[in-house]
Amino acid sequence: MPFEPDNGSGRSIDGVVLVFLFGLFLFVSPFTYWWASVSNVWYLPYLLWLGFVALIARITYRRRHDV
Repeated sequence: MPFEPDNGSGRSIDGVVLVFLFGLFLFVSPFTYWWASVSNVWYLPYLLWLGFVALIARITYRRRHDV
């Protein structure tokens, strides 16, 4: 079995897992009730989702160009 150099794919998988866990923490934890009750602006949930989607897009874009 020949030696194959690591192309860094493990690092991108770690980033995906971290973003997934961050999304769970932000949108499915008791923390959700806190930021939903504190905010007086109606668009805060939309801004949080937009930021989360932008973070996923950035990781995906970077991962595609690393290959």
